[in-house]
Amino acid sequence: MECWNNPAGCNTFITLLYSKIMSIKTGIRIFCTIVIAVVIFPSCNNNRKQRLPENFHYNSFRDSIKNAVYDTTGDNSNVLDSILFTPGIDSVNTLLMRMDSLWHRDITTAEQLDTLFKIWKKEDKYTEAELEVIRENVKLLDSFLARKDTVDKSPCREKDCLVYVEIIKSTQTMYLYLDDELIDSFKVSTGMDKKYRTPDMSVRPSGPLFIKYTSKKYPAGNYHGLGNMPYAVFIRGGYAIHGTTTGNFSRLGTKASHGCIRLHPVNAKIFYELVKKIGLKNTWVTIKDSLP
Repeated sequence: MECWNNPAGCNTFITLLYSKIMSIKTGIRIFCTIVIAVVIFPSCNNNRKQRLPENFHYNSFRDSIKNAVYDTTGDNSNVLDSILFTPGIDSVNTLLMRMDSLWHRDITTAEQLDTLFKIWKKEDKYTEAELEVIRENVKLLDSFLARKDTVDKSPCREKDCLVYVEIIKSTQTMYLYLDDELIDSFKVSTGMDKKYRTPDMSVRPSGPLFIKYTSKKYPAGNYHGLGNMPYAVFIRGGYAIHGTTTGNFSRLGTKASHGCIRLHPVNAKIFYELVKKIGLKNTWVTIKDSLP
């Protein structure tokens, strides 16, 4: 009734009410924009291709590994090259569990016995560097066994991944791509015959990764100790890309393994360190008979 008696006041009231409503609508628009920017855009960014670490240069990375001095003492055999473990037949889970048990026992023994007692008992001695290698292997293996699933999910596939490896069995060559650019190639040895044939595959490596470890108890390397296993990256089940031992250097470039992919240990270390740095989730391995 007051509006009828005072039209000017009623118009002012309506104008103020309309202004308030428009302010609320503007605020809602701003809020929705912020929500979209914070919630939706980051999820889109997660699907974008990963980038290489800042200031990473492959040639410098490779040369630092090649220029290192390597001790090949005891490099006589490797469990992944022996008849005791066939990747396509034997259970890799059994192998990993035995490795885990042995390495935990080695650490416990080394930490409990002092040097004098070990000498008196003629027990094996471990240097701090050797213990550090075992500890890192144990950490990697325990993490892998506890995780259950194969590897972290990633949107990349094949050459979309930062690290892409193409292994051609007809030429026994491994081609290494970094961010879709061919940067290196290495001679390899894949499975030598039908029984030990390396299967075709196109997968993200499942892991785990292991650095070289020469067991004091089993210096030549065996099933239980997995001694002398240089720079192995498991790609699927028991199949791994790993360094081979000195007696097999001359066979690189020919089919000679029991199913795994052998590399010269220096090249195996380059690949191992690259995968470790860039991550399994950003790595892809393709194995096939020949190039298209």
